[in-house]
Amino acid sequence: MSTTRARGWEEAWRAASRSPCSPVTAAAGSRTAPDGRGGLLFLKGRTLDTSPRSSHPWAPSLCMAKSPENSTLEEILGQYQRSLRERANRSIHQLKCALKEGDTTLGEDGLDPSFNTSVGNEDARAAWHELQHSHAVNQLKALLHQQATREGEVSPRRRKMSPSQSSEYEDTSLPTVHNLVPIINDQSQYIHHLEAEVKFCKEELSGMKNRIQVVVLENERLQQELKSQRLEETMREQTLLDAPGNVQNSWITAGEDSRVDEDAKRSFSHGNVDIIKAASAGEAAKWKLELEKLKLIYEEKNEILESQLKFLRKDLAESQKNCEDLKERLKHKESLLAANIPNRVGGLCLKCAQHEAVLSQTHNNVHMHTIERLTKERDDLMSTLVSVRSSLTDMQQREASAYEQVKQAVQMTEEANFEKTKALIQCEQLKNELERQTERLEKELASQQEKRAFEKEMMKKEITKEKEDRASEMLTMSQNVAQLEAQVEKLTREKISAVNQLEEIKNQLASQEMGVTKVCEEMRYQLNKTKMEKDEAEKEQREYRTKTIRDLEIKDQEIEKLRLELSESKQHWEQEQQKAARAREECLQLTALLGESEHQLHLTRLEKDSIQQSFSNDAKAQALQAQQREQELTQKIQQMEAQHDKTENEQYSLLTSQNTCLTKLKEECCTLAKKLEQISQKSRSEIAQLSQEKRYTYDKLEKLQRRNDDLEEQCVQHGRLHEIMKQRLKQLEKHSQATAQQLVQLLNRQNQLLLERQSLSEEVGRLRLQLPSMPQSDC
Repeated sequence: MSTTRARGWEEAWRAASRSPCSPVTAAAGSRTAPDGRGGLLFLKGRTLDTSPRSSHPWAPSLCMAKSPENSTLEEILGQYQRSLRERANRSIHQLKCALKEGDTTLGEDGLDPSFNTSVGNEDARAAWHELQHSHAVNQLKALLHQQATREGEVSPRRRKMSPSQSSEYEDTSLPTVHNLVPIINDQSQYIHHLEAEVKFCKEELSGMKNRIQVVVLENERLQQELKSQRLEETMREQTLLDAPGNVQNSWITAGEDSRVDEDAKRSFSHGNVDIIKAASAGEAAKWKLELEKLKLIYEEKNEILESQLKFLRKDLAESQKNCEDLKERLKHKESLLAANIPNRVGGLCLKCAQHEAVLSQTHNNVHMHTIERLTKERDDLMSTLVSVRSSLTDMQQREASAYEQVKQAVQMTEEANFEKTKALIQCEQLKNELERQTERLEKELASQQEKRAFEKEMMKKEITKEKEDRASEMLTMSQNVAQLEAQVEKLTREKISAVNQLEEIKNQLASQEMGVTKVCEEMRYQLNKTKMEKDEAEKEQREYRTKTIRDLEIKDQEIEKLRLELSESKQHWEQEQQKAARAREECLQLTALLGESEHQLHLTRLEKDSIQQSFSNDAKAQALQAQQREQELTQKIQQMEAQHDKTENEQYSLLTSQNTCLTKLKEECCTLAKKLEQISQKSRSEIAQLSQEKRYTYDKLEKLQRRNDDLEEQCVQHGRLHEIMKQRLKQLEKHSQATAQQLVQLLNRQNQLLLERQSLSEEVGRLRLQLPSMPQSDC
């Protein structure tokens, strides 16, 4: 029994030294699964809680701090928990090493080397069959098997000494009080160390939050700076594109200009709206100047393009003329070729054909020259004919236009005279109407002046009355102002006193909060201590129960084995009796030997009885010890329950205070959330307004650009109309000069005709005077 317990302790400490995170139990053969996060460390009836979450009251708050939204905070907490686990494992490993050194000395003194080797071989088998039987039962079976094999060799004196040795081994395997006291002290230090590390973790978390806020603010500031830089760059690019020095870019097409405008719009859209508002006045002036510059550039472009169009039109006319001449020449040559082909002679002999060919070749050149000369003369004559015909048509058109202009001039003069007479008549009528209106207005002026004088007198009286009323009102108002000033002074004094009272109350509240926090920390510390003590007591009770149950099971198994041995011995005795009967029949000489064997059997029975009595005495003593321990544990449990009730009441009060604090915090959070919603709504409304203003400005820009395009088109059209009107004015001037000359000529002719008419009338008068004298003379 003692060897099994000592072996169990050695295996437990070996498992603890191998895995730094595996918990070690005080009972022989009992083990728990290793946990990477930290589990319970059983050290000879005491426990060390290595989990950082359950060892400190603030650990749940740290676990609650993990939220899926802040992945960075989760990583930081994970790293911190890993560091805590590593430190806890190191401290636990140091404790294990210290305890292992104390226990190995005790184990080595009480065990033989041959026995250790045999038990070491059996430990491997026990680990393999751990699912079917416990480790302690397997060890007991192995020991009983060894004892059965050694019964024939071991003397009865050695067997009598075995119970005393087993009791000594049991005493050596149990832990001492001196080893448990430093473990408990180290455990409290470890808890304090964890609390300090948790505080440090909270401080680091607050620092990290502040750093994150600073980084966020810096990012926002940098984004605003980038936006402003983009705006400045876009404005610079637009000014460089629209500058008057870049006249060389006047040959760029309208499509490229539209692309540049679109790029400018896109770059302008990424700008900040606040900067646009601040610089709207200056930008308007800049836009006006840029529009004027654009107008000048477009006018220059239009002039250049118009000059190019004129040159191109002239080139087109010349090329068309050349094409027509070439076409006429081609037609003429084709006609000549068609005329020369049928003149060839057919049906001649070879000699005649050769002669004809020679003659045709010699005379063809002369005919061709004459034909070309005649065609040239014909072309010249045709060109002169065309020019003469065009001049004739022009002269006819001029004559017709001159005739029509003379007609129009005569009609204009007649209409002008008629309108002149109408205007004179209207002027006389207007003069009469003006005289009548002046008389009527003078009468109305006199009546209105009288009315105004009467109204002025009435207004003076009313103004004096109002002045008196206002003076009385001013006196009452001055009195009211004095009273209000006195009230304001009183209110300011009351406000100052209230502010002082508020500051005092705030200081008191701060001091009370500090006291409450200190009390809460102390209570939490005490609660943790009580919880740890309670857990230790419960674990001790469980361990004692398991120990007693296992001891009873072991003793029952030993009793059963002894019964089996007795039955085997009885069978052996019966066999020996049969052998003795046979021996008596065979040989009477063995009677002496039978007597000796009976004497030995009697001795073995006595030894068995003594062994049974010793086992029963040991079982009774252990049962009494277990009862005493149970009574002590029940008393401890009652005390712990009373303490637990007290701690529960204190915890309930703390929970109520925490709930009140939580409700207050929730209300504050709700108010802050409402404020945030209001601020967000305001910001959204401002953003919406800014977006509307932005759209409005974009619409204005588009409208201005459209107007600019329309104005440019109108300018171009006006320029064309101006040129057309100039040409028409020149034509009209020429026409008016020609009409004036024609009118002068007509007037001269009219004067001549009038003179001729007068001369003719005088001659007719003379002839009439001469006619009556002629018949008298005839008579």
